[in-house]
Amino acid sequence: MQVQVTELAATGVVLAMLATAVVADLRVGKIFNWLTAPCAAVGIALGAAGGGLPGMADRLSGMAVVLVGVLLLSRAATVGGGDIKLLMAVGALKGFHFALWAMLLTGVLGGLVALVYMLRHRAIKETALTMMVATMVSSAGGQSAAIPTGPAAGKIPYSTAIALGTLSALALGM
Repeated sequence: MQVQVTELAATGVVLAMLATAVVADLRVGKIFNWLTAPCAAVGIALGAAGGGLPGMADRLSGMAVVLVGVLLLSRAATVGGGDIKLLMAVGALKGFHFALWAMLLTGVLGGLVALVYMLRHRAIKETALTMMVATMVSSAGGQSAAIPTGPAAGKIPYSTAIALGTLSALALGM
């Protein structure tokens, strides 16, 4: 019974955190530490309350798998620190297995969000050319070409993809 209550509480915190993060990201282009850090701490505490030391270890592993996954993919993906911390907080709240699924679904849905964004802003040709040049320069042994970021490059609020990926994992019962 206690495990069900803590899981329900963790899901509630995840939903509130995602809603707050998406609104903040859309309004000011930032996901704040004052949101993600306490939510991660609550997740670890709920893991301990619902499952003791193994429950706490599962929540810490949920954070760690996100961090390792982002480090492994860091050359291929450009996500901001707030995005990483948001996904780590999801892992802390829901555990290792859930974090894996949330990351996978976030990646897939993030690609779709980016495609929709590029179509909407008529930026497919420019984005493809920039990525091809950056890849050719990098693979030719040249200095890693920087792909523009920020408002001029059409920064995509990735919190929306994280929210969609996490909500999909919840809906699928992961």
